[in-house]
Parts: sequence; C-alpha cells; structure tokens
Amino acid sequence: MTNRLIYRWSKRILSIFMTQIKSFFSILSTSIPTPLSWLILLVLNISFRLFPYVIIRSCDIVTNRTFILISLIFICLYKVYKWLNPDPKYELDFTGDIYLDDVSQLNKTRISSIFYPRTVNDIQYLIGKARSENKTISVRGQAHTMGGQTLPCRKRSSTNYVCDLKYMNQVEYDQTSQEVLVQAGTTWTNVIYKLNFYGRSPVVMQSYCTFSVAGTLSVNAHGITSDDAIYNSVISIEYIDINGKEQECSREKNQELFSLIIGGYGLFVIITRVRLMTVPNIKTTLEYIRLQVSAMNDRSFCYNDLHRYSLNIKFKIDFD
Repeated sequence: MTNRLIYRWSKRILSIFMTQIKSFFSILSTSIPTPLSWLILLVLNISFRLFPYVIIRSCDIVTNRTFILISLIFICLYKVYKWLNPDPKYELDFTGDIYLDDVSQLNKTRISSIFYPRTVNDIQYLIGKARSENKTISVRGQAHTMGGQTLPCRKRSSTNYVCDLKYMNQVEYDQTSQEVLVQAGTTWTNVIYKLNFYGRSPVVMQSYCTFSVAGTLSVNAHGITSDDAIYNSVISIEYIDINGKEQECSREKNQELFSLIIGGYGLFVIITRVRLMTVPNIKTTLEYIRLQVSAMNDRSFCYNDLHRYSLNIKFKIDFD
C-alpha cells in the first residue's frame, strides 16, 4: 500500500516536473535548432519512462534534511566567494582604438577606456580599478573645453581612463532652504528648468546653458547676469577623493580643498554633487533706444555702419 502511494505521488510530481521541463525547452528551442531540441525532449521522456525507480530515489535524496543542509552551506560559501572575488563591472574591449575630442575638434586624443558612471559607487569602482592598474583618470562633464583640458596627456594617453559625468544629471530643490542640489554632469539648462517650477533661478547664469555645473566650477567661470562669479553661489561640494571616499567641503569645512576644487580643472578630486543658492525669478523687459543718423554726421567714419543698423525695430523679451 505504501509503495503504491509513493508511486502515485511520484508520478504526480514527475508530471508537474515534466510540464516545467517542456516549458523550459520551449523557450530553449528558440535558440537551439528544432531537431536538436526535439531530440533532447525525446531522450528525457524515454529516461523517465525506463527509470522510474531512479527518479523516485532522486526525489528522496533531494528532500533529505542532510542534503538540504549541505546545499545551503554550499550556497552560502559560494556567495561569500563571489563577494570576495566580484566579477568585473565593466567588460572592456581592447580590440580597437578609442579617440576623444572636445568641442574645438582640435585635440583628438587616444585613450584606454571611457566610463559613464551613473552613481557614486560607479566612480568609486573606477578609482579603485585605476589605482590597481596604475592608470590615470581624466574627468569631463559636457566636454565643452576648447584646449584639451578634459583630455589626458598624449604621452600617456594609452594608459588613461576618461570619466564622463554626463549621465549624473539629477536635480533636487529644497523648498525650505531654497537651495538646489545638483549632480556634477547636470547642465544649466536642467537646473533652470527645474527651478522655474518653483519661481526660482540660479544666482549667476552662464552665456551658454549647455555647460555642466561641475565643469563651470572647475574652470571658475564668471557669469552674464550678475557681477558675482559662480563660486559666490556655491554652498558646498560633495566629491570623491583619490582613495575612493565620499566627502564634502565648504567655506567652513575643509576650506583649502574647497578653494582648490573651484578652478582646479578636476585635478584634485571628482565632483559628484554641488549645493547652490537660488534667487527669485525676475521678470525683465528689453527695450531699444533709437538714434538718428543725422545727429551723427560729425562721425563720418562710422556713418555707413550707423545707417545700416538704424532699424526701427522694437522688441520685448519676458523672462518668467
């Protein structure tokens, strides 16, 4: 009676198992030639019919407590091994040459590899990899330099990694403090667009909004909407140092490094986030003053230019 019960249960379990196997091989058949997949299914079906006792004994072994315990120990040991010896995060292709340039298109340089980090952990991994392989790292935001400042030295270009921060572009606005926290690769376009929803604006605007925030700080740029330089609006800078540690500096904390990062062209650390002050949006109007050419007759040397540009045009631009 017991053997019959075991046989029935084993038959039911095997039917369920076979259903799963068929589903698996139906997926497998999409990548394996059809005759071969049929052959595999046929061999499995014959094996289950010829050796039912072996299948039953296999089920007994699998459900044994000792087997389960050994399996769990093996899985734990495997996880520990993978944690101590992680797989490479990036599969590098060294079969071809990689060349980069900046916006000038005059500084084409060969590099070893280029990385596009999305998180702080990605940058930390890159720093550790570069240190272990004795390679250097060049950092760029939107690659708007014109003198090759974001490109490696050509003498050591084959041993250089380039860290492109363009995908680190998140913007967070705090309505309580009226401060904005932006990632390094964020363009000023994204910052302005985000702040506009709250009726705010950056303290200092750039002539072009396609620059990255970290790139603007790295060259210590000024601006066009204020007498202040961009650094006047910086509250704090989050960065990753040469040891891969995430830290923060400001005018009160680590002042020397704070002054070196601004205008440092990425030579000291890799900037990850910047906290900036904001100001209310101001509605402005641009108007013209018309000059009569006849009143400038005594300036005959520029008469033609004045006549050319004295157009009766009135235009108005509103910045909300």
